[in-house]
Amino acid sequence: MATIKDVAELAGVSTATVSRVINQTAWVEPVTRERVEKAMRELNYHRNAAAIALAKRSGDMLGLLTGNLADPFFARLARGVEEVSRQQQFRLMVCSGGHDEGMEKSGLDFLINQGCEAIVVHASRLSEKELLRYAAHFPAMVVVNRYIAGMANRCVWLENSQAAKTATLHLLEQGHRCIACVTSDLPIIDRRERLEGYRQALAEYGITPDKSWVISVPFNEEGGERAAHQLLNCGIPFTAAVTFNDVMAAGIMRILHQQGITLPQQLSIVGFDDVVMARYLYPALTTMHYPVERMARCASQLAIQLFKGAIQRPSVNSFTADLVIRDSVLPPRNQCVNRQAPEL
Repeated sequence: MATIKDVAELAGVSTATVSRVINQTAWVEPVTRERVEKAMRELNYHRNAAAIALAKRSGDMLGLLTGNLADPFFARLARGVEEVSRQQQFRLMVCSGGHDEGMEKSGLDFLINQGCEAIVVHASRLSEKELLRYAAHFPAMVVVNRYIAGMANRCVWLENSQAAKTATLHLLEQGHRCIACVTSDLPIIDRRERLEGYRQALAEYGITPDKSWVISVPFNEEGGERAAHQLLNCGIPFTAAVTFNDVMAAGIMRILHQQGITLPQQLSIVGFDDVVMARYLYPALTTMHYPVERMARCASQLAIQLFKGAIQRPSVNSFTADLVIRDSVLPPRNQCVNRQAPEL
């Protein structure tokens, strides 16, 4: 394996010059830089990521790996992290994983290589094994919105199953019995846990949902629109639905309004997250308030404390979601959303 000394000899420069080219710590003549980079290519020289990260650390820097920044949920997550970084006088570097395993891995590598001393990670697709591997080499990394037993004291998570159960029970208590679950089409942990809570609530009322009651679509507005068409055309007399998030609920509501469906008289909806838009939908959306900003602040503070070695004892950082009752739920009446089904 080629070394930095080998590169220096082939390029005819000092090892210090090669180091400056690699780490971009000082200006190097373009001709010299080109010679060094050519030597690196010829020798197939691979830079050591840990060494680069160490070299680039020039002050307190907090990294955030998040999901889709266009999603209002992740905007709230980023806002909570930013608040702590300002308070602690840390610089903040943010990148998105896009709910894609490859992007999450490259994003995490990027933050480490840029010299982030502490990192808050929201990774829905990276495996537990992979995250544990990163955690073993990076002691100030904290995972948010996910529980991993092997690093529980460095996780900040939501009790997803209980939250989904609460949402479904609210509909059951209003008299609904045919309740759809509009969920993510990605095999993420949140999906599994919320489906578990949904089924637990139905079981308490002696209801075993058919698999067709679960509608799996992308968890964005377009996914919600797709779910609305399935609700209209599936032949099942749904009177209510719980959704994976509020933007999916918004997509459902848009299509149903277009089709002349009266909400909540013909379909009651409960969302999840309680993003700002939820209160401005028509009708205003009943939803589960996800304390994502508090969780983000907790995760950021924990990561910085770990970096500073200020942790006194392990803590349990689980959070619960609260039901926010607005106007999108009513007891079921004689009509349902499905135009193909008979009246109840």
